[in-house]
Amino acid sequence: MKKFVFLFDGQGAFKPGVGRELYNKYQQAKQIIDQGSEVLGYDIKEYLWGDKANQTSSMTSIAQPAISLVSLAYSGVLMDMGITGDVSLGHSLGEATAIVYCGITDFQDGIRMIRKRGEVMEKGGKQGAMMAIINLDKNLLEQECQRVSEDIKEPVVIANINAPNQIVISGSKQGIQMVAQFAAKNRARGIPLDVGGAWHSPYLKEASEEFSAFLDKIEFKSPQQKFYSVVEQKILLDGNEIKESFKKQMLAKVDWVGAINNLKSLGYEYFLEIGPSRILKDLVNKIAPELKCDSVALYTDMESVVQNMG
Repeated sequence: MKKFVFLFDGQGAFKPGVGRELYNKYQQAKQIIDQGSEVLGYDIKEYLWGDKANQTSSMTSIAQPAISLVSLAYSGVLMDMGITGDVSLGHSLGEATAIVYCGITDFQDGIRMIRKRGEVMEKGGKQGAMMAIINLDKNLLEQECQRVSEDIKEPVVIANINAPNQIVISGSKQGIQMVAQFAAKNRARGIPLDVGGAWHSPYLKEASEEFSAFLDKIEFKSPQQKFYSVVEQKILLDGNEIKESFKKQMLAKVDWVGAINNLKSLGYEYFLEIGPSRILKDLVNKIAPELKCDSVALYTDMESVVQNMG
């Protein structure tokens, strides 16, 4: 029996229309998205494929629960078909989705947690920016971020290590531009990211503290499936340990390369992206092309996913 690693999408997976076919075709998906709307207190479908869908990307407080609910709908349909992740992890927001999927929180608390995460990040991250740096050595980039931060007394940090040649930096707008100039001189390039703020940077310190206080009110149980913490870079099996790790996540860098390589070293070969994009599949292919990775978003029906995974 193949053991699958489930990879849950981050906020960047959103585009208007996601989840509509799934919702209309599968009762389990409809139930999850409708239950999510009840918890949120508004109809999330309006922001997924309805009249407000074009606004969603610019509203972190809406986009995060939207993506998480679509991802949970996909995983719920697969679970109905007998397919579960032996171990689950997520990219940034996706880590929160994985926590809900693994049963570490109950569904209602999990959706409230994701809504709160989006709200505090939207409120707290507006002063900075993010940029993907392509084809620059990580150590060189790290040194330059540190030099610029010390020079202008404003933070610029590595936020995501997405692939060997793709690293995202986050922080001061001025600092980001200075690092981009350095990258250009070293035959690398910078791509500005259209995001709501400087995620995974010190600018989110107050947001992280508010979110941590909120997490203290939620019960974290031992996972029903194995949960891989990208913050700690290991599988965690204790609910309280997962909570304490997750409290650090908003400020911690997302080392996706490290996570995939660690899981590969543990013997995992089969990876499935759970969510409405193929972003994580493409990153896995860059990190370790010998691994078998697929995305549910590439299929018109979940039966084909199950057949292909057999």
